[in-house]
Amino acid sequence: MGSGSSALNQPPPAGRPKQRAKQSHHVMMTELSDLGDDDFTIQEPTLVQYHGRTGQTNGFIKEDQKARAAEEMSFERQMKNKELRRIQDERLKEKRSQEMHNFRLVKEEDQRFKLEQARIQAEVVKKHQELVAMEEKANRMLREEQLQQEFIQQQNIDSNGNFVFEPETEERVNVAHQPTVRNPAKFNLTGVTKSGWAFEDRAVQDLDKEPEPRPPTYRKRDIVQNTHQFNLFDKHAVKAPFRARESIASLVTYLKSGAENHLQLVRMFYRWITFNIAFDVEGYYGETQLQSVEPEGVLQAGLTISEGYANLMQAMCKFEGIPVKVIQGIVKGYEYQIGDIINFTESHLWHFWNAVYINKNWFFVDCTWGAGLVDRKRNWIRQFQEFYFIVDPDKMIVDHFPFMDNDLRESAKWQLLASPVSANSFNQRLKLERAALEWDVKPVTHTQHHIITVRREIEIQLQEVADILEEYSVQFQRKDGSRNLDQFFFACKLNNRTLKITLRPPEQVDYILNIYGQKSLDASGKSEVLVTYILKCVDVLEELRQFPPNFRIYGAVPNYQKFGFSSDITKCCEYTCNSGEMILPIKTKRSVKVMTKLEHIDEKADLTNFCLVTAKEHGISIKMRFPFEGYYKFTLFGKEDDAGNFRPVATFLIDCNQASHVHSGFPVAFDAALELKCTLFKPLWKDLPANSTITVVMGCENIVKASLMYKDLVMDENHVFEGTVTTPPAGQPFTIYGQQTEKSPLVGLFHFTVF
Repeated sequence: MGSGSSALNQPPPAGRPKQRAKQSHHVMMTELSDLGDDDFTIQEPTLVQYHGRTGQTNGFIKEDQKARAAEEMSFERQMKNKELRRIQDERLKEKRSQEMHNFRLVKEEDQRFKLEQARIQAEVVKKHQELVAMEEKANRMLREEQLQQEFIQQQNIDSNGNFVFEPETEERVNVAHQPTVRNPAKFNLTGVTKSGWAFEDRAVQDLDKEPEPRPPTYRKRDIVQNTHQFNLFDKHAVKAPFRARESIASLVTYLKSGAENHLQLVRMFYRWITFNIAFDVEGYYGETQLQSVEPEGVLQAGLTISEGYANLMQAMCKFEGIPVKVIQGIVKGYEYQIGDIINFTESHLWHFWNAVYINKNWFFVDCTWGAGLVDRKRNWIRQFQEFYFIVDPDKMIVDHFPFMDNDLRESAKWQLLASPVSANSFNQRLKLERAALEWDVKPVTHTQHHIITVRREIEIQLQEVADILEEYSVQFQRKDGSRNLDQFFFACKLNNRTLKITLRPPEQVDYILNIYGQKSLDASGKSEVLVTYILKCVDVLEELRQFPPNFRIYGAVPNYQKFGFSSDITKCCEYTCNSGEMILPIKTKRSVKVMTKLEHIDEKADLTNFCLVTAKEHGISIKMRFPFEGYYKFTLFGKEDDAGNFRPVATFLIDCNQASHVHSGFPVAFDAALELKCTLFKPLWKDLPANSTITVVMGCENIVKASLMYKDLVMDENHVFEGTVTTPPAGQPFTIYGQQTEKSPLVGLFHFTVF
């Protein structure tokens, strides 16, 4: 027992659970309790059996150790695999994060491009007039200063602006007394001589007989090169003291103190009268007693009608011995309505103006119309008009018809025309407004009459002979004024001088067409009527198509050269496309930065990427895609310099007869693609299917390397890059990059969208 007891009470082997030892002891006790009293004998073999059980327990321990070792190895393998998977996941996550970062960069760049484009387009209209106004104002001030300096240098004037007269000499030569008819441009009528008074026409002043009316040998532009040459004389006239108007003699004496010849003196007469004498509107319409038309009465009252204006000019000229004529006649003024038939014997359109004899030529002067105008509400508005001082006869006859003493034959001489106009012709002929006459804008078509018969469609053209106008506008409406028809006419400017207007009346009624012009876009410039037509429509188009609305005239802006473009951009402003796609080449004089905008007349779809601009050696090429049939308006924006803003350069009308079968836009072309003159040959659509194989072909002589999806494209001897790649999953970035030199960074050229 003692021996067995000591064996049972041994401590359990190391690493063996105590619970297992208790279970073995319990089993052994259960076996002994089953023996009887007679059989209860402990022998040595029993101990041997127990030792055998101990060996089995050691085997269990070894197996358990092996199992634990295997379990530990398995656990280590699992941990290693888990760590490996974690590293792989982190690398994959990092890769995806980088790809998403690149995608976001491209997307943000694309969004910035769109936002910038939208912002620029929103600011173009707002800032256009402001920027042009600032530029025009600066240029005008600079030019005025230059002209004033040049004028002062040519005159005998001191630093304070005062005339310096030299004493009379026997060798005085009056340049103004020697006209050169062959080349009137070289004839100086306004020069101040250094020999004192140099009034021309001294011989004429001694004649009792009035010079015969003959067409002048000079035109106004030969005498008045620019209005600035009269600045000093105008200033002298308007600053005349009040005491000078006590009499004709005192006024002429004061004005004569600042003149050197008759042209300058008559100019000061004209400027003083237009500045100081107002039109008697109430007296003219019989609302009050009519003011005096006698010269002294006009001088004192400062108020008269056209007869008083003309009489005052006549009195001032006669006091100085300048031949002058008061002309009475019919005018197409503010009371004249287009289409009116004038009764020359019982007309309310009577008017008076002057012909003044200067340098052996008769010239027209109208002080009444030069002083201001009467509006539709019968309010007189003082507004000085340069135009009515020395008016060419062919321009004067447009709205001034001499008719004196009911004698058309004698009156016709005072038209000062080689071929006088008949009364019937004057009654029916086209009346150009003052602005058109002053700016030398003449009709190319429909030159004779205001009233035009229209069958279905009509085209009217005007041409700028001398000055180039900055802007035109057109108003087309029913004669009763009930409806504006902005989408039933198309107006464009060709070759920077010709205005073409196409009209499609929608109904068989009468219409009014007003054409406006604006010489300057600065604050001093305003839109003025050039000509008015009455259109009598007798037939309309069966399929009447409307034009896209446009707030400005189609074609190129007058200052297109400032944006780097050549005159090629002015040749055409409307195109027809029969295939759904077209290429518009435009020549340039330097590298240009441009933006484009394509709009459909009906569809409101976003056509932002339906134009692709490619830079060429001496110009740009604009590829356009039209997803719908119908009219499109295409606007080209440019920059004068890198620091400037985008402003409209030209607007074109495109008529698409067949829509493109491709409804996707072009790839997004970054600025670098235009700067490096890269040309994309394929693919030429922005949206590409995911996980598909495509071939990319691009030409560019200014890069040495092109890559896409971490794969370099193969370059041939012509610098054409080509390669086949697989598009990424949907939503992933897909951009062609280029490298200008081996050491320069990659720059984005073209970007695609993967769906």
